[in-house]
Amino acid sequence: MNLRDYINGLDPEGIAAYSARCRIAVSYLRIHVKYASKNPSVSLIKSLTRESDGAVSLAEVLEHFDITERGVRSDAA
Repeated sequence: MNLRDYINGLDPEGIAAYSARCRIAVSYLRIHVKYASKNPSVSLIKSLTRESDGAVSLAEVLEHFDITERGVRSDAA
């Protein structure tokens, strides 16, 4: 499951719980994480993966933020 779909599937209590487990504000999750508007730290990437309880893989979190071989190459160009 991709990260945005996972976040969209959470009810308000689920969003609050997920953001608390990831140690980020609900507003940060709804804006910057959901829309990948800021580059995440390594610890946040790990938390987003771990705290989804297996619903979102590390590869899916990386792809959400365009941290892929293709994305890295286009940034370097």
